[in-house]
Amino acid sequence: MSTTAQVSVPASIWKWVTTIGSSRKLSPEDHRRIDRWMSGNATPTVNQLVKLSSKLEVPFGYFFLAEPIDDTPAIFAHRTVQNSAISRPSRNLLDTLDSMQAIQDWMRQDAIDHGDAPMPFVGSWHLQHADAAKLATSIREQLGLTTTWYCQNDHFLQADNAFTTLRKHCTDAGIIVMLNGIVGDNTHRTLDPHEFRAFALIDEYAPLIFINRADSVNGRIFSLAHEIAHIWLGKEEIYNDEYQQTDNSPIEVLCNAVAAELLVPQQEFSRQWQAAQADGDTGYTAIDKLAQVFPVSHVVIARRALDNRLIPQDVYDRIVKESAKQWEKHRKSSSDASGGNYFRTKQSRLDHRFVEHLAASVCEGQTSYTDAYRLTGTNRKTYPKLLETVGA
Repeated sequence: MSTTAQVSVPASIWKWVTTIGSSRKLSPEDHRRIDRWMSGNATPTVNQLVKLSSKLEVPFGYFFLAEPIDDTPAIFAHRTVQNSAISRPSRNLLDTLDSMQAIQDWMRQDAIDHGDAPMPFVGSWHLQHADAAKLATSIREQLGLTTTWYCQNDHFLQADNAFTTLRKHCTDAGIIVMLNGIVGDNTHRTLDPHEFRAFALIDEYAPLIFINRADSVNGRIFSLAHEIAHIWLGKEEIYNDEYQQTDNSPIEVLCNAVAAELLVPQQEFSRQWQAAQADGDTGYTAIDKLAQVFPVSHVVIARRALDNRLIPQDVYDRIVKESAKQWEKHRKSSSDASGGNYFRTKQSRLDHRFVEHLAASVCEGQTSYTDAYRLTGTNRKTYPKLLETVGA
């Protein structure tokens, strides 16, 4: 099709794509042209549609549909924050979901082709009968974690190292864990942690967790622990609820409690709090001290203290407010796209087990290089270098 060929696009499609797309990226001239095309006073060329597709971040093929469609993934059917329905997801989130579902589909088929059995822990617990402490114990047993796994060689892991450790245990157990703060490699399309912190895609052969790297370091590990609980419950979700909310849905309350138990076990929390008190620390100073022990934010420690009636509500509220302020300040001054080695950044985003399985499949002739490039966001030159970095 010639890029100068003209295409008649129905007015209903124009209204739809400008509603679901990133209209904020359109220039005043773009809006004027669209108005003319909608009225039928002019007709766009293929080249103009290609450019608009890029700006709106919608699939090019949408312009050729006879009528609008609902392309919202099923995972959004029950998504709420503070018990309120979520509005339509951004194109950045939708495109990230699409790419993760493609990876999950590939891993599922690869597992079936190799005769792997379904993973028994996926959906093995039911919300109605689940106890947070017992569910956390089940998760630790499956992942090969001790209760104090975040303490190694008498050294408490920082949140980023604890995240890496927990992620590796997930990967070893067969859970795919992906991490990114942008859409693919597009540094102009950052993922908004206010929209979502993480999501879990349930599959008995290839359960997948995606973590929004744009979130804080402490936020990432809590999200990972939270999504692990969702896999045990067999319930997909887009996570954005705050741990401190008291009006979350029952499943979110449970998953937050499980995450807290995995990262700040109640028995250890009580022991560390008593030790802090013995040193003369109370309230803020005790919370600060325990935040150096457990790989979580001050807010999570404060919530543990509040639930145990060790601090009053006003102290907790003040810590939540100050933490939110500090996080916003940090978020505005940092970016996932900042410097560093491209391939190390790339490999940190991808699940290593996925890359290793993909590389083996390509070598066996079961998967084409074209599919491998598509799934990893690489090309003929960068794919081999990625494998070198990962060690696949």
